[in-house]
Amino acid sequence: MNNRGQMMDLPIKLVMALVVGMLCLGVLSRFIGTAQRSIISDMRVNLRVQDYSSSKKKVLVEVYDASSGVPLNSPTIEISYPAGRDAITPSGNSASFIVPSGVIATVRVTAPNYLPWEGQIAVR
Repeated sequence: MNNRGQMMDLPIKLVMALVVGMLCLGVLSRFIGTAQRSIISDMRVNLRVQDYSSSKKKVLVEVYDASSGVPLNSPTIEISYPAGRDAITPSGNSASFIVPSGVIATVRVTAPNYLPWEGQIAVR
């Protein structure tokens, strides 16, 4: 009788282990799904300088997703230089700023779910 009780106990333990395993798998898959949705991506920023007048230049800033190359719309773009500062959130992926010639400008770009980007450009 004792052997039969041990044999009946084995399927119950097996079923309980499977149920616990399935519950753990469900919890882990929820965490993995959340982690995939909250991944922070990199952006690629292109900076160019164009002539505007004899004492000023136009700095063009274009923002793209680094991995896919798709334009990144509505980033916040901030430019600062010794004589001032300006910021804009364009509806597209590009913005232009009028900056005095002969300065080094610092450009900062932020967007939701992207790492902030910062760089400098010599305006000549």
